[in-house]
Amino acid sequence: MSEPINDHFLATVSRAVTMWQVFYEVDPEDKVLDTLIRLARDHYGEGYQTSDDLATYLIGTYLGRWSVMMTNAPTSNSIH
Repeated sequence: MSEPINDHFLATVSRAVTMWQVFYEVDPEDKVLDTLIRLARDHYGEGYQTSDDLATYLIGTYLGRWSVMMTNAPTSNSIH
């Protein structure tokens, strides 16, 4: 992400991740949210700049906590 972190960015990502967390009924203390925050931050820079747009993207792309965990899993190439 090339733009500096600001209040709008933080609020947008926070609301979008919260909407995803509520939609999939994921515990707010679940470590998977750290990964989702990173993913949301990356996609914010791709044009999803409202919390509703970003949440819709996250909900449609990362289908629950297992989907996010698989996104963060090491590939076989990185293990060898």
